[in-house]
Amino acid sequence: MSVDTPIWQALRSKAAVCEQTLNLQKALGSPGRFECLSLQAPHVLLDCSKSLWDESVLEALLQLAREAGLAQRRDDLYEGAVVNETEQRPALHVRLRAPLAPQGCSMPEDECHAGLRAMLTLAQQLREQARFTDVVHIGIGGSGLGPELLLQALQPWCQGGPRVHVVSNMDGHDLQQALQGLEPERTLFIVASKSWSTAETQRNMASAKAWVCAAGDLHWPDHFVAVSSREDIARQNGFTQTLHIPEGIGGRFSIWSAVGLPVALAVGPQVFERLLAGAAEMDAHFAQAPLARNAAVWLGLLDVWYASFLQMPGRCVAPYHHGLRRLPAYLQQLEMESNGKQVRADGTPVVY
Repeated sequence: MSVDTPIWQALRSKAAVCEQTLNLQKALGSPGRFECLSLQAPHVLLDCSKSLWDESVLEALLQLAREAGLAQRRDDLYEGAVVNETEQRPALHVRLRAPLAPQGCSMPEDECHAGLRAMLTLAQQLREQARFTDVVHIGIGGSGLGPELLLQALQPWCQGGPRVHVVSNMDGHDLQQALQGLEPERTLFIVASKSWSTAETQRNMASAKAWVCAAGDLHWPDHFVAVSSREDIARQNGFTQTLHIPEGIGGRFSIWSAVGLPVALAVGPQVFERLLAGAAEMDAHFAQAPLARNAAVWLGLLDVWYASFLQMPGRCVAPYHHGLRRLPAYLQQLEMESNGKQVRADGTPVVY
């Protein structure tokens, strides 16, 4: 998208007017403002009436989205086209959230659902066996923040499963504190690393293996599950229990994949499938709702408006519930890894 296009220049002019004349306190009293600048999405009421824009700005931003080909890019994502041009891969996380085929269905499963079903099956088996009272999940970035967020948010549903502890810091005190009071023979470790080369995860894994082996007569592979796109390397390193992450699943979206094993262990596979179903409803909204009434589109455009036109690059995310206390950290990692790029797909510098 060029900053020299008429619509970009029009938005710059609107930003100047907005900064000089829009009094938000007065605007909030305008008849119909809430109705025009809010919309209902699945399970979410999106109220943008308190933001520094008006209907004319929204319409201009929607025109910007149309000229940038947003609808086609969205459709490419959903159709499994190559959208990661650097690595020549699709982004498959929306496929993870599509409904699983019923048990016993003769249709072959794709790579995403096969790995997801294997995870849910393992979670059910481990819960039924009740061999492990504690699970230590080792991961970093999305592989650590995602499970941590969901375990806190879904705490009321954590019944009948093991206690789950998340470790991500290379500082050994993190793992040491997680292991306090745990019994090696009753502890399971989940090691989540898509590439199987992340330094922090590898170091914590080595320390965890040493802790299990120090117990004496335990066979360490019985106490570990590897979750990776490089299952072959994990097996070469002695792992016998492995789960697969497709290459097309970015780490920041991996919570919907086999990386969700600690969550499924804590809440049960049925609750995890309800989580997937809720995400699928929002996926359907983004895919089907017109741009002018699309929650994801509005939020994206509002970010563009604030950062590129009002020159306000910072944003505060204030969770309204204690169970969502890790949401800001999770969103920061997810959005900055997605959008914090210095160059466009063609290699030219990003100037907005």
